[in-house]
Amino acid sequence: LGIIFYAVPMYFAAIVQGLMWKEFTVDGVLKYPNFLETTLQILPMYALRSVGGTLYLIGVFIMVYNIIKTAAAGTFVPEDHAEAPALTAEVHAEPGEHWHRRLFERRPIQLTLFATIAILIGGAVEMIPTFLIDSNVPTIASVKPYTPLELEGRDIYIREGCVGCHSQLVRPFRSETARYGEYSKSGEYVYDHPFLWGSKRTGPDLQRVGKKYPDSWHYHHMYDPASMAPGSIMPSYTWLHENTLDISLTESKIAAMRTLGVPYPEGFEAVAVQDLQKQAQAIAENLKTEGVNAASDTEIIAMIAYLQRLGTDIKLKNTATAK
Repeated sequence: LGIIFYAVPMYFAAIVQGLMWKEFTVDGVLKYPNFLETTLQILPMYALRSVGGTLYLIGVFIMVYNIIKTAAAGTFVPEDHAEAPALTAEVHAEPGEHWHRRLFERRPIQLTLFATIAILIGGAVEMIPTFLIDSNVPTIASVKPYTPLELEGRDIYIREGCVGCHSQLVRPFRSETARYGEYSKSGEYVYDHPFLWGSKRTGPDLQRVGKKYPDSWHYHHMYDPASMAPGSIMPSYTWLHENTLDISLTESKIAAMRTLGVPYPEGFEAVAVQDLQKQAQAIAENLKTEGVNAASDTEIIAMIAYLQRLGTDIKLKNTATAK
């Protein structure tokens, strides 16, 4: 029952939401341009999945109870006189036995060794060429490394598990580009370590969210998502507005990114914190003009900096009238 109530609603929700994502009107525009409309439609499926998950948990407790009761019902036997016969090659020998069974299946250590060698050879053939040929990673001149503040915001984004619900990859489909904008290019991610493409879309894709909303929108949305998107099932992240941003590792992060190929200038570590504070102050001052008083050294400022950067490195086409 746990499997049924957990898996079946997931498939049903995927079909319903997928069809809604791709449905266009007779005028050639998205019928459901607001991603939230598709999420609200499958809320009953989320409820059924919670029932399935609850049954799983109940099963765990029943299993533990059963193990305890079974163990308690038995008695300890200090010695067991029944013994299995010693395993010898003659016991399992079969006429006309295949060479693979004789050379490998009877020798698990040998089988493990040769399997490991085969995997290493296959992996090397696949990976080494991508490391040696620069053209395998196309670059885009307008794509620049993250600023220190954006880098810190990205780490917070990862820490809070945002990528678990939001992908960062606009697929090259009509429904995707009509909803989000220009489809993603591989060169946009050359400085992302690790990349955050993802496939889970409990919430909308965020690859083109940068500059789509004012800073204050993100500030309020992270504090109370429903205030900006009525009906949103996203949890609030109020602690971001209170926590002081930890910049003790900023210089080390810049150095680490450089070792991975991010072209930060030599010596940039020495001014990274000043650069971070300057950008944070600018965001805080902009928020003040929008009616929000926020301390420039809080985590929410770094998060806003990162979100406002997403997808802005390449020129975006206007999809408001996409057909």
